[in-house]
Amino acid sequence: MPFNADLAGTCWGPIPWEATPRRVLAYRAALAPQDAAGLDDAAADGLFALPMHVVTPEWVLVLMARDHAGQTLSLDEGRRAVHAGQDSRFHRPIRAGDALEVTATLLGARASRAGVVTAIRFDTRDARTGELMVETLSTSVYRDVALTGTESPDLPSPAYAAPADDAPTVTIPTSPALPHVYSECAEIWNPIHTERQVALAAGLPDIIVHGTALWALAGLEAARLYAGGDTRRLTRLAARFTGQAFPGRPMTLAHERADEGVRLALRSDDGRMLLTGLAGFRD
Repeated sequence: MPFNADLAGTCWGPIPWEATPRRVLAYRAALAPQDAAGLDDAAADGLFALPMHVVTPEWVLVLMARDHAGQTLSLDEGRRAVHAGQDSRFHRPIRAGDALEVTATLLGARASRAGVVTAIRFDTRDARTGELMVETLSTSVYRDVALTGTESPDLPSPAYAAPADDAPTVTIPTSPALPHVYSECAEIWNPIHTERQVALAAGLPDIIVHGTALWALAGLEAARLYAGGDTRRLTRLAARFTGQAFPGRPMTLAHERADEGVRLALRSDDGRMLLTGLAGFRD
């Protein structure tokens, strides 16, 4: 069944989401298990969530959008969605105990050779004050899925310049268990990331690391290199996903300053480009 492009403009939410200490600690531990200071909920200035943690409530809304009564996708077609891009702008750090409200708006959909390209905007607000804390543009590709309804030809299609070929690099190791740990700690489950039988049936050679995990790991390294490891200084983290990463294999992050921020490029150990992106930091 095709993707219903006439749902453009539809909103989902707001949904409530609480940044409990348990959630904040689990998500950080999945991505930065050696970050003793960040994992200290008794720290004098309090416990802060990694800004990338916003993907957890966003995922809830992604599933709501797929289950919309006017959507015509089958369960199998819904699972063919591949995260193509994530561009989040962080206006205020999330502190453990914050009560949030998150909404999603389908900006539109268009046909492509690979299937259907969609764009969703997420807004995360302080539930008590209404203050905008995070805004995200997320793009996805539904592989080998047809489109029905009126497509949006001017759909956002972010692209980010890669660092120069001679830019400095840093190695990011991964464990074979990374997708399993991330699935549970980020509360984002899709069996292609954890169940090899499902991944093979989907045409993949193995389970793959979540795109949002790659995005977050690149952002953590950028914060370490350009913000003294203080992720509260992160104002933007954007990435366009271009390749599949397999757990247990190291990755290489190239990075360099540019007028628009810090340019990032993540490659697999065999040289394939996994993402190009951009990070921004406040002074």
